[in-house]
Amino acid sequence: MKKTLIALAVMAVSGASMAQVTITGNYTIGYKQSTTSPTASAAQAFTQAVAGGNGGNANGEASGLGVDTSLVTFTAKEDLGGGMNVAAEMSLDGFTRGTATGGDSSLKLTTSVGRITLQAYKPADYLSGSFGVGGAGMDNKVFPARSFKDAVGFDTKLGPVIVSISHQEQGTANGVAPTAGLGLGQGAAGAQGQVGQRLTSVSGTYMTGALVANLNFLSYDNRTANANTSYRDVLRAGAKYNFGSFQVGGGYSTLTTMSGGTLNSAAISAAVPIGALTLGANYATETADGFAAQPTLLGVIPKGGLDQTRNGYGLSAKYDLSKRTSLIATYADWLPYAGAKRNNETNLLLSHSF
Repeated sequence: MKKTLIALAVMAVSGASMAQVTITGNYTIGYKQSTTSPTASAAQAFTQAVAGGNGGNANGEASGLGVDTSLVTFTAKEDLGGGMNVAAEMSLDGFTRGTATGGDSSLKLTTSVGRITLQAYKPADYLSGSFGVGGAGMDNKVFPARSFKDAVGFDTKLGPVIVSISHQEQGTANGVAPTAGLGLGQGAAGAQGQVGQRLTSVSGTYMTGALVANLNFLSYDNRTANANTSYRDVLRAGAKYNFGSFQVGGGYSTLTTMSGGTLNSAAISAAVPIGALTLGANYATETADGFAAQPTLLGVIPKGGLDQTRNGYGLSAKYDLSKRTSLIATYADWLPYAGAKRNNETNLLLSHSF
């Protein structure tokens, strides 16, 4: 259920007319257990940083109670007339007796020809997020960790196809994507340790009935010649289909680096609703191939020394106690890098949306 409040604070400051703001959110809390392999070599550490990951879990065995999500989103909309409207959205996450940070924010201007979006956000994992319909997310596990971005974009609907183009900025620190947004005035130019690779995204999404299909091309600038960690471009495609009694989804992505190395990634997933219970499963794989020799503190990893294939799978069960409250169980098992023991993670959660 969405709840609405009248924003009187603006009136007190400026005397402006009342604005109607919608508040939504999610609170998810429970128990997690994880087993994570420690990094065993410089080659494994480098490959893990470029590609897969540890899921954000501590090395070794770890478990305990805690908050998974404590998200509140404020949304305000205004009709500008003439077929135009604007929507502002701001989210906050982390309400656990600490500083509330995190959530995405956006400002969207809709016109008769399309929509302009300005946003600071963390994109969904393309393969196991956007098109995964069951199982467990594989970002920062089999696939690279997602990063925060500042972006401007335009999208328009042409029949059953939505065409979009966007420009995105992201920072960097020693080749690692940031865990917080850069902020106003940063990301396009500046100190080398702050400015990461910018990218242009062109996308087409076909939506009709039970089918959703997407084709997306990303082109990066601010490239570094012959660098394993410098991206050239990404081509990816994905789709999902609802058969009624079950859903399936899947996708493929190929990323090319400036060293000539590639990350070829794929995922498939399925979900089956059984009354209030929904069961899901997914499988993901990623192959690193053709990376150049890489200097490390312990020497030089020769060309081909970073080549490997990782994989993982996830299982999920969600039982809806109501339209807003659910019991959730997930299990993920994955290989973070060649030569390591497989990692795993189990979540048992109670989730409530409002």
